[in-house]
Amino acid sequence: MSIDKKSPIPAYYQLMSEIKNKISSGIWPVGHCIDSERTLAEDNNVSRMTVRQAIGELVQEGLLTREKGKGTFVCEPKLKQKNIMSFSEIMKNSGTDFKTKVTVFEKISIEEEFTIDFESKELYKIERLRIVNNIIVAIETIYIPCDFVPNIDKEKLEASFYELLKSNNITMDNSEASVVAVLSDDSYKELFNVNEDIPLLKMHSKNYDSENNLIFMEESIYRSDKYVLEIDIYNRKGKVK
Repeated sequence: MSIDKKSPIPAYYQLMSEIKNKISSGIWPVGHCIDSERTLAEDNNVSRMTVRQAIGELVQEGLLTREKGKGTFVCEPKLKQKNIMSFSEIMKNSGTDFKTKVTVFEKISIEEEFTIDFESKELYKIERLRIVNNIIVAIETIYIPCDFVPNIDKEKLEASFYELLKSNNITMDNSEASVVAVLSDDSYKELFNVNEDIPLLKMHSKNYDSENNLIFMEESIYRSDKYVLEIDIYNRKGKVK
């Protein structure tokens, strides 16, 4: 590639685009060690500072990772969820091999858990592992009134939860969610079946239908090295806050 230094597009951004093209086209596959800063600078007739800036931006985006003493490598692409989306739908659209494992499926009384927002006296507590390419990327705990989904069973919970809601004439309209970073302690390592520390995000959400009825509550823990949550923030007039 020849960097056009007369272009209004900064040289580092042009280089970023070229590196992205090599990754997306498979020239530089996942795990590949890309050219050194020196080689990239010489081949593209730019300074090493420009190369370093381009690589730094791509590291921040999660496309590249630096390993001290070894070089810069292409990362495994992260799975992306934008706003309220079905995990199953995301995986199907991406063509990724995935499955869901139900670890807890039981009825509980409202006094047993922090679920005072529900009017129902009896809830289902559901815990599911989200597994992608044989790696646990998320752990979900869902609370939903039993009378909302009378035809529920464990087998159906291994498919799309949103499709299950639709089959009961429930359509989700909005969600109130909070996201926090959590430390990867021994209990989380056991849950995710790993030995090393991994970055985690915990999300707690209340999910409502179009009439603002609380349908279900969910607490999810995601491996943030494998999964990205993208959230649009807007007010009711559609303007960014």
